[in-house]
Amino acid sequence: MRTLMTICVAAAALAIPAGALAHDGHGHHQRFGGHHHAQLAKLSGAGTSFGGATATASGTVVGADALSTGTFNAGLSTNWSAATTKTSDHGTLSCAPATATLSVVGATTTNTLSSSLTGKTCAFTKSDGTVVRAFFGNGTVTATGTLASLTGQTGKAFLFQKADGTVSGAAFAGMQSKSDNNLSLFSARQHSAAHKTGDCDHSNR
Repeated sequence: MRTLMTICVAAAALAIPAGALAHDGHGHHQRFGGHHHAQLAKLSGAGTSFGGATATASGTVVGADALSTGTFNAGLSTNWSAATTKTSDHGTLSCAPATATLSVVGATTTNTLSSSLTGKTCAFTKSDGTVVRAFFGNGTVTATGTLASLTGQTGKAFLFQKADGTVSGAAFAGMQSKSDNNLSLFSARQHSAAHKTGDCDHSNR
């Protein structure tokens, strides 16, 4: 399966934090702050409209496969004047270059992951008039505390926003072995988000 680095970010250098569950190589799960090569965080919250020139999002790290406690914050800037637009029977898809910052903070506030980001925001207006938007990208992680070993590692993330402003997403950081279960799970979730955003994996930008 193609990762969303290929699927949805052609001009990608999105530095994304992640901080959650990882496998230790022996079938056991390790949580935020453990010694491992990869981290996965599932994100849930709300934000201002991704359809504006600037937007913000914040919330918690949640899910059975993610950190049980933690928070995230994101700031997004999108150059919609440079957007490309495609129309189909299902609706209209517009994608534009974007920059962002994204951070994850653990229950112990010295354990953090943060980045300055460059990526892509897409808006899909469905045939019924409903609009959903998402930000996709990849880049390099900066981390502190027990997560410091992730500094310089590859990071990937997406944030999907429904019409009501609620935001969901996921972030991955660490080694990108094809056998990594966290990377496979992250890629599947990003592909699902891309499909919900008008199959943005078929967008050339």
